[in-house]
Amino acid sequence: MNSTDTRTQILDTAQELIQRVGVNAMSYQDISEAVGIRKASIHYHFPTKDDLLAALLDRYNAHFLRLVDGIIAQPAPAETKLRHYCSFYEATLSSGNGDKACLYGMVGAELATLKHPLAERVAKFYSDNAERLAQILQEGKETGDFGFAGDVQIMATLIFSLLEGGQLIARAYGGITQYRAVVEQLMRLVKG
Repeated sequence: MNSTDTRTQILDTAQELIQRVGVNAMSYQDISEAVGIRKASIHYHFPTKDDLLAALLDRYNAHFLRLVDGIIAQPAPAETKLRHYCSFYEATLSSGNGDKACLYGMVGAELATLKHPLAERVAKFYSDNAERLAQILQEGKETGDFGFAGDVQIMATLIFSLLEGGQLIARAYGGITQYRAVVEQLMRLVKG
C-alpha cells in the first residue's frame, strides 16, 4: 500500500469514527484496527491527534464548501438551492447505520477540549456556512421565493443551527423520518 493511500485511509477512517462517536472517543488504536496498520504508521502521517484532526477538518471544509458554492452557482430557484443544501445533512445522517452527524457538528460538541487553532477552524466553518446560507436566503427574498420575517443573517444562523443540532437529536430520537419532517417545517417557515 502506498503512502498516499494509507494517509487517505487514515483520514477516511478517522472521519467515520468521529462522525459516529466523537473526537474524544476515537483513538489511534481504533484507526489502527480498522485500517489494519500499526499505530506507528498513523503517527508517521499524523504525529499527534491534533495534527490528524487539523488535516481532517481542512479536508472536510474544502470539500463541503466546494459543494455549497456549487449549489449557489446553480441557475436554480433559491428554494431548490436551500433544499439541496439541507440534503447534504440528510445524506450524512442517513448513511451507514443512520448514526452519523456532520464532522464539524461532532467536533464542535467537544470544542472545550480542543486547542485554539482547531477551535478556530470550527468557528470559521460555522461562519462560512451561515454566510453562504445568507446568500441563498437573500436571493430568495429578492425573487419572492422566501417571505420570512426578520434578518437574513439571523435566519441563516438559525437554519445552520437547526441542521447541525437536528442531526444530533435525530440520532437519539425519531431518526431520518423526523429529520425530514423538521426540514419540511423549516421550508414552510422560510417561505413565510
